[in-house]
Amino acid sequence: MRHWKTLAAVVTMVGAGLVPVIFATAASANEALISIDCGQVTFQYVDIPAGETVTADEMVSVDGVVTDKTFTFTGPSASDTVPIQGSDGQTVDASATFTTSDGTFSNSASQQLSGCTTPPPTCPPGAQEKANFRWHYSANGSSGSWSGTNSVVCPGSLTMGPQAMEGDLKVSPGTTLKAGYDFTVPGNKSTFSLTVGNPQVVFSVACVSGAAPSSPTLTVSMPMATYTVVGSAWYPSGDQHSPLVYQGSVIVPDLCGGGQVRLQQGGTFTATVS
Repeated sequence: MRHWKTLAAVVTMVGAGLVPVIFATAASANEALISIDCGQVTFQYVDIPAGETVTADEMVSVDGVVTDKTFTFTGPSASDTVPIQGSDGQTVDASATFTTSDGTFSNSASQQLSGCTTPPPTCPPGAQEKANFRWHYSANGSSGSWSGTNSVVCPGSLTMGPQAMEGDLKVSPGTTLKAGYDFTVPGNKSTFSLTVGNPQVVFSVACVSGAAPSSPTLTVSMPMATYTVVGSAWYPSGDQHSPLVYQGSVIVPDLCGGGQVRLQQGGTFTATVS
């Protein structure tokens, strides 16, 4: 097992806020970079073998209260966040361990928080404000066109679809199918925190051969994520080609006896918003 050592931790105070502390490692393949601030711990995986599906075991401890999480992604890179509500003086410890074809890797970080401000309120402040969501998916280099938008009052739940933005998409076993979402709060002029919980897309599948698939559905799951919303931009990005808006992926399993899977009915996106 290869272990990485933290090189440096630098805390910079800007006004009353805490600039994230990034714990970096010496440049090499299969890296897990960990950054800690008052609101979240971010795990960034880089230089992972392209196309490999990797499962990382993540741990975040705030003054000894531990959160364990499993994060699955496809190389060469991905990021995951674990939200926290940190206060001045608390100690945050974090670690990540994962295995690729190159071996098993781990990294850890620890930081005592300071300069934490009162966390922003959750959900848009005002019953009339709604978050507008859209979602998309892509495989085989397809365009990844956005769905239409759907509004949700926070806190609440969201169901969009079924919709087939990529038409009669056919995928072979072993193909990477990715999916994701973004959202905006039109007219927003305040700062608040919005958490998207249990996001996933469930696809209805058929076999190109006409045979019955071994499973009628295929699910792309995405991790919970918390966003600090300022203004009315699209979060995490309005660019349909950005990796930020493909929060989940899955390797298409063999559902049709080695033949191609047809996704002509598209999928249904669901999530909770709080």
